[in-house]
Amino acid sequence: MNMLHLRRMRIPTLSLALVFLFALLCFSNARANPSPTILITGVYADPFVTGEASEAIQIQNITASSISIADWKFSDGEGTVAFPNDAALNAGEKIWLAKSATTFESEFGFLPAYEYAGNFDASVPDMTGSAPSLTNAGDQIFLQNDADVVIDALVYGNAALGAPDWIGAAVQEYDFGSASSEGQILYRKMREADGLPFADTDTADDWAQTISDNQFGKKVLYPGWDLDEFFQTTKSNQNATIKYCVAPDNLFECVRNEIINATATISMEMYSLDSASMIDALTETLEAGVQISILLDGGALEEQGKWGCQEIEARGGECWILASKPQANIHKRYDNQHGKWLVIDNARVLIGSENFGDDAMPADDKSDGTLGSRGGYFITDNAEIVQAAQNVLARDFDPTHHADVRRWGTNTDDFPPFGFAPNYDDGGKGYAAKFAQPFQATGAFPIELVQCPENCLRARDALLGMVAQAQAGDELYVEQLYEYKFWGSSKSNTIADPNLRLEAYIAAAKRGARVRILLDSFYDIFSDPRSNYETCVYVNQLASSYDIECRLGNPTKRGIHMKMVLLKMEHPVGNSATGFVHLGSINGSETSNKLNRELATQVESLQAFEFWKQVFDADWAMTDFSPHKQFLPFLYRKTNP
Repeated sequence: MNMLHLRRMRIPTLSLALVFLFALLCFSNARANPSPTILITGVYADPFVTGEASEAIQIQNITASSISIADWKFSDGEGTVAFPNDAALNAGEKIWLAKSATTFESEFGFLPAYEYAGNFDASVPDMTGSAPSLTNAGDQIFLQNDADVVIDALVYGNAALGAPDWIGAAVQEYDFGSASSEGQILYRKMREADGLPFADTDTADDWAQTISDNQFGKKVLYPGWDLDEFFQTTKSNQNATIKYCVAPDNLFECVRNEIINATATISMEMYSLDSASMIDALTETLEAGVQISILLDGGALEEQGKWGCQEIEARGGECWILASKPQANIHKRYDNQHGKWLVIDNARVLIGSENFGDDAMPADDKSDGTLGSRGGYFITDNAEIVQAAQNVLARDFDPTHHADVRRWGTNTDDFPPFGFAPNYDDGGKGYAAKFAQPFQATGAFPIELVQCPENCLRARDALLGMVAQAQAGDELYVEQLYEYKFWGSSKSNTIADPNLRLEAYIAAAKRGARVRILLDSFYDIFSDPRSNYETCVYVNQLASSYDIECRLGNPTKRGIHMKMVLLKMEHPVGNSATGFVHLGSINGSETSNKLNRELATQVESLQAFEFWKQVFDADWAMTDFSPHKQFLPFLYRKTNP
């Protein structure tokens, strides 16, 4: 064999060896770093404010070690900006990069870690390069390391799917009810255990807006929400006193006593303020030297509430309003500030289902009967729960950092009409009050504080987690203003857009639990495809197979305004029977759970369960209207938020 032939034989052999070595190195490197260390976790592409200067992206170090991001880059394929030489992310750290730090702060309430379209705030480090400009309708976003390798990418809206590190359809905003596409933050699903992102699959299913996942998807997020801070519920079992008050039977007296016994401060967040007698209690307390501040929802400020704020402000108290002002680029953080809670003397918290109104809190003598709506409040001096409720209130009630909070009296429409006379008429004689005394007990009761929109739909705890514990032989009772048959649009259905709460009750029945659901008939619009009537029809179709029944009622003559779920577990593993009470402001709509500010508590106490079970049984016994399709609609009323 001549030398030329040998050279011809060796060249391909050498080439194969090099290819094999290169493949081995690539495989080895892939095994050493099988997943990205830093992810894009949020994108704010279509801001509420005009000019789009608050555009931003969020990135997170998902590892347990600090990572240098010096000279890493963020790009939309047209503009590219780089981090400064000293940039780094601590283990688990999540930061925002914004076009303009000052405009971002005006919407989010805090400064970003970096700004990339100029030096708008001297305290915020600048990225360098040509600033990306995110297209509202759709775009591609890349995060590149210092070697220009794409570490993570996102494709959203109607953008062409040409991004590396991305597979399949683009992420879309989630559209339902009054959820706005404008101002919506795209964000990654978060693991309930630790808040870190779900495992990255480079697809739209990684993102919380995905409609392919009913449990962890179909979520929204807006500037000003404190999702990271409040992603977990607060749990405490320290020794404390718990108290439950029942509307309309004893709630006025119960809440009034707490107010007039305050010695230093009362801070409250309330949907509306309409009870003249309760306003008098507040002004009496103000005159005794107690400081009072109230945050109300601007959409629920009616004439009586305007008068109430006027009376409170005239005595040195403070009324504040949560409201939008689009012409000034101010957008309300929540669809409704629908929570109802008070923190008194930083020592006690009252959390309930009822506004300060005459229906729930009639001030009349109840010895000869009354009229009102069924509801309830929880009161405790558990210091951890008090502090947690105060923390939520402090984030909402923060005019320094959130422009949607304004002082009452700054708009001419805040004032009642000239010569307005408050209405003190309340109560009546149609309902014989059955529960004159509140329930009270002291002990180390496990208490969980649940709030919407951040954590009320968690699967491992909160309401869904509680209901998921129900097994064969257990008892589940629901008394609720309304529970939609399905979520999504009014033209959807129980398969495409299930109501997670309602389906959890049904699943409990399928596991063998006894389930009873009592919904309001007073406010219900029977012709609505998501009415309580339709919910009961849907549930009662299962009654032949499972121990479940749904009824409509109006036991206290002004409607069921309650938002309560009771669970009794007969045979918990290793324990005797126990009970749970979920009570608060959360209704059974998608808006209530995903767009509103709501607050509720879950308490483990067999005694408390038995107390509220008596209330439920009394109300259940007062109606036998268990709708099936043969019943025709007969009542049309206005619904609540």
